[in-house]
Amino acid sequence: MGTRSAKLDVLLTNGRKGLFAVASIAKDEILIDLNGEETLSSPTKRSLQIGEGKHAFGGEETVGYLNHGCEPNVFLDFSCLRVRALRDIRAGEEVKINYAATEYEMHDSFQCDCGSPACLRMIRGFKFLTRDQQLKLKPYLAPYLLTRLDGEA
Repeated sequence: MGTRSAKLDVLLTNGRKGLFAVASIAKDEILIDLNGEETLSSPTKRSLQIGEGKHAFGGEETVGYLNHGCEPNVFLDFSCLRVRALRDIRAGEEVKINYAATEYEMHDSFQCDCGSPACLRMIRGFKFLTRDQQLKLKPYLAPYLLTRLDGEA
């Protein structure tokens, strides 16, 4: 079963749950280990896609409340199936990942209201991004998405 850092906790804010840093987190620090996590063949609202037809199903203990951010502060390191900090994260900050870097097609699309200048507006998955948007995500893409990206070159 996957594990979550003691530096993260599930908190309620603005009527929704999310993962928040309860202590300072350093860049590259491992926050969630998905090794041993249950996998499913199709997406759910609480899963992260880790391969073609392979979704890590995370409950509250791992990715279940890892919300989307168009300018994320974490990414899924596919070389070891661990979520790492993209930059230093201060205590009290919500930990967010860009779903478009892992999900080919979202289980449930949604309107993003992150307020970032880089906001994608509608979050539907990698499949629905423009080529330029896909290329910007290249350093953080799931290997199966990289194959799709390179196949379109």
